[in-house]
Amino acid sequence: MPECVAALPMFAELVDEDASAQAPPAMDATPKVEIVVGDVVIRASADADEVLLTRAIRAARAAAL
Repeated sequence: MPECVAALPMFAELVDEDASAQAPPAMDATPKVEIVVGDVVIRASADADEVLLTRAIRAARAAAL
């Protein structure tokens, strides 16, 4: 595993979404970004911090190995 990935946390919060219990989505005009890495979906606003997104993507890739 590359050293830059090894220093990242190796866990992520698990969220179980039950479609029948969800409220209708809020009408938000802010553009969204959805990144899929294997079975992991990372959702963020378009103005999300690049460093945070990079760390999240690296953690998802490392967890998929």
